[in-house]
Amino acid sequence: MNKTKVVITAMLVAVMAFSSCNKEKSAAKELVKEFLKENLVSEDYKVLYCYDLSTTKFVTDSMCQEMRAKMASNKRFKPNMHYAEGPASKNLHFIRVKYRVDKDTVYQTFYLDEQQTRVVAFKEN
Repeated sequence: MNKTKVVITAMLVAVMAFSSCNKEKSAAKELVKEFLKENLVSEDYKVLYCYDLSTTKFVTDSMCQEMRAKMASNKRFKPNMHYAEGPASKNLHFIRVKYRVDKDTVYQTFYLDEQQTRVVAFKEN
């Protein structure tokens, strides 16, 4: 009987962890979609796939500034892109996204703040 309880408990924990991850990934995907909507020149775009959401401690503020500067010259995006104000947090989340804009398929990585409330920077993959 104890083995059954352990197995059931383990399954419940796994289901709860999986649903929590999906919830976070879904929130990150919506944040990226909103960012694209605000900043892409073309309105003809569609998010095709979002890869797993991960965390990094290795992206610094200066790296974020460098990514922003590099993407400022990307013709797919409006000049003076809107990023959230304030410094990047110590632990950034990131999600790789595949989307179609006009006839091109684009792969980019979006870095989000620790609370997943804003896009801090992004880069081409």
